[in-house]
Amino acid sequence: MKGTVVTTWLNSMKMLYGSETVNKAVRMGGWAEDRIINPMEDIDDQEITGMVRQVAGYVNKPVEQIWKEIGRENIQSFSKWFPSYFERLSLKDFLMMMDTVHMQLTKMIHGAKPPRLVASEISPGEMEIRYSSSRGMYDYFLGLIEGSAEFFKEKIEYKEIERGVEGDQKFLRVRIRFEKKDKLEKSFTLSRILSLGFIRSLPLKISVFTSLIAAAAVFALFPGQGFFRYMAEIGLVFLAVFGASSATLRPVGFIDEELKRLNKLDFTGKIRMKSGDDLEKLARDINRFKEEMTKDLLFLKGGTDDMHSFTATFSEIAERMGRVSDGISSAVMDVANGAVHQAEETEKSVNILNKNIESLNKILAEQTEGRKNLEQAVSNIEKSFDDTEQVGGMILKVRDSFSQIKNEGENLSRQVSDILNIATTVASIADQTNLLALNAAIEAARAGESGRGFAVVADEIRKLAENAKREVSDINSNLVVFTSKVSELVEGITSQFNNLDMSNKTLGEVLEGNRSATRQIAVVSQSIASLVAELSRETQQLAKVYENIHSLAAIAQENSASSQEMSANVSEYSERIKDLTQHVHMLASLTDNYQNELKKYSI
Repeated sequence: MKGTVVTTWLNSMKMLYGSETVNKAVRMGGWAEDRIINPMEDIDDQEITGMVRQVAGYVNKPVEQIWKEIGRENIQSFSKWFPSYFERLSLKDFLMMMDTVHMQLTKMIHGAKPPRLVASEISPGEMEIRYSSSRGMYDYFLGLIEGSAEFFKEKIEYKEIERGVEGDQKFLRVRIRFEKKDKLEKSFTLSRILSLGFIRSLPLKISVFTSLIAAAAVFALFPGQGFFRYMAEIGLVFLAVFGASSATLRPVGFIDEELKRLNKLDFTGKIRMKSGDDLEKLARDINRFKEEMTKDLLFLKGGTDDMHSFTATFSEIAERMGRVSDGISSAVMDVANGAVHQAEETEKSVNILNKNIESLNKILAEQTEGRKNLEQAVSNIEKSFDDTEQVGGMILKVRDSFSQIKNEGENLSRQVSDILNIATTVASIADQTNLLALNAAIEAARAGESGRGFAVVADEIRKLAENAKREVSDINSNLVVFTSKVSELVEGITSQFNNLDMSNKTLGEVLEGNRSATRQIAVVSQSIASLVAELSRETQQLAKVYENIHSLAAIAQENSASSQEMSANVSEYSERIKDLTQHVHMLASLTDNYQNELKKYSI
């Protein structure tokens, strides 16, 4: 279905049922409410019929009745869209030429398939129309008939004659009786009688009429002359009148040829005829008509050529405007997208900056606490240094004590050596005592009974000597072990003394290093304190920057909204430019059609 018809249907439904109802159906059909339909656009039948069904449901009426009401109302819309088609004297004239109008629309609008409305006249006040279409919109067609009668303010009576299908076409025959009859029809009864139903030649008709009058006059004035004489006189009259009328009406043939040329849309040249009668005046009237028509056609052709050139230029400008509009739309869309992206990135930056500020504040608090801890640590280090110095002093005292113990151990080792010497002497004495006891025992044995007591003493002395020797041996073994242990102890004390001496030296070096490190830590602590103070000031400045960026983010969001709105407006403008371009192309196409139609006229 072509856009022109669909537009009139929508407008008619808005007039009948209100814009809100129709817009609701349009939205349900997936269209935008403000959609501009190109007259040459091809709309799918199912889309618009679906919308009509939606409207029928909203207003609670049968779909057939909706179509009939649309047909009646559509006549008003068509009269505004094609006013020249409605400039007719009567409804009958309008309906008689509707099929021609549809054929013209088919040629003007490529792809249009309007129904055929073949009209045939039955009488001056009666006609028949055969509606034929693949869509079979009978109710809409009957609504058009009723709407046409309302437009021309005529009362009509119509009835359906037949409905049927021929191939892929559905047809409906309707007979219409009109209240008004044609006023331009003039009936010449005598002339029709003189034609006798078959005479078309004017000279022959005049000759026959004149001969009949002459025959009546001769019979009346000259009776009794005989049949053949009457026939001869009437024949002479017929030939004379026929010759005279043929000669007189000869220019009519010339005029008829000219009318045939006019019928072929040939307005070139003039009728150059001299007859000295009304036919010459008729020729002048035809020439004046041709001159006026030639002027009008020349004006139309020139105007159409001018319009064609103008529409071609305008079409080119519209296309350039369309391309520029697309470029502007694309640029504005990019700006809008950039603004949106900028707003989003600014918002992200604000959030990140806010998190950074919070982190900095947290770090600042931690650093402040760390500075206090560092100062406390420095104080503790200084105290530890003092304690370490005291420990160093104590270690020196311990080293001195170890030195004294070492000396005493060495003395003890020497005394043990002396004891060993004494034990050796005691062992030697025990050996000599044992030998002496042995000798005493021998001598006691020699003495006999008198020496028995002495022998007992000698034996006890020997046992005592052996015990003494054994005890000395044990003491000697223990002293050897003790001496060994004392030596090891002395060596251990000497080693520990040496280690302690080295540790003392190392501790001194460490104390000196700690003293230098403590001083450096104190300096670093002061630097960190300064940095923390500086960081605090920078954080405050950054907080002010955050407030400014936050304001910029709000402005960016406003700019983004404005850009999007501007983008929507530019897109709408671009769409309207495209619609304008399509309408300009349609105007150019219509102009071409008019040019082609006017080319049929030769001037």
